[in-house]
Amino acid sequence: MAAKTFNLLSIGERGVGKTVFLAGSYTELQGEHSTEHPKASWFESQDQEVRSNIEKILLHVQNTGLYPPATIKITNFNFALKRQKVFGVKTQCKFRWWDIPGEACHIRNPDFQELVLKSHGCCVFISAPALLHDREYAQTLVDLFDQVVAIASIVHQQRLNYAFALVLTKCDLLESGTVTQLQIEQNLQPLITRLDALKANYQRFYSAIPIVSMQGTAALNARGAADPLLWLLAQLNKHHHFQPNHNLATGLAQSALSQQMFPSTLRRSVALLAIASLSILGIAIALLFTLGLFTIAPDQVPVNEQKIHL
Repeated sequence: MAAKTFNLLSIGERGVGKTVFLAGSYTELQGEHSTEHPKASWFESQDQEVRSNIEKILLHVQNTGLYPPATIKITNFNFALKRQKVFGVKTQCKFRWWDIPGEACHIRNPDFQELVLKSHGCCVFISAPALLHDREYAQTLVDLFDQVVAIASIVHQQRLNYAFALVLTKCDLLESGTVTQLQIEQNLQPLITRLDALKANYQRFYSAIPIVSMQGTAALNARGAADPLLWLLAQLNKHHHFQPNHNLATGLAQSALSQQMFPSTLRRSVALLAIASLSILGIAIALLFTLGLFTIAPDQVPVNEQKIHL
């Protein structure tokens, strides 16, 4: 059986660290892998352009000691997740990672709409320092949370297999300790409560990928950076044994319309309309929570968290 291919959506504002996250994940898993020093898992790409783009990012860090500039266009990265087995190497799955400029991450952008509809899972990026210390960031989060809840609402209504990795970036810039983690959790509650109400499959991750000097050369210190991607791919592998091509659009269209009776363009229009409508629904749900008119019993709220010390 051919390895399944998953489309992974990335959502987050400009400069939140999406590109650094991908480069850090690649560095951690791929960097030192070789026949002499095999790793349990690593990312591999047969696409020369993908390898070149990753190398450019790592060389920029090495030559400048700075993080790469913000992404200016949607860039597609194709990888295979390889695992070292007793009897050789196995391709666990393949995935496409869409690195999207922050300003393009909104439902009114047709390119973003297309990526949402084709996606199997999503990485949601939130700046941990801004979450705690930047009041203006709150408005950015309102829009971000509404988009995530809109997608989760469709997933819940249509009973689709879809997973969200919530990645708190730049945690190395915060003071470590329980108090900091509690503050982050408190500020995330507007999103967490809504995801729990929708019984969404999600996990929180605290990401820290600082630049360090190793023997006089700057490099990304990526430890545990790939955990969100590995978790997300594991979730998708687990739930897509028999429907590897069943993405958000096909799931929604199959539930709403007959595949034989309606053309693909109409099915796509219905899916887009549903997502746009549910963006408004997300705002309405938030308002109901604020007014105390929409609640869930304590025993209905699952605890879904990655335990990592900051």
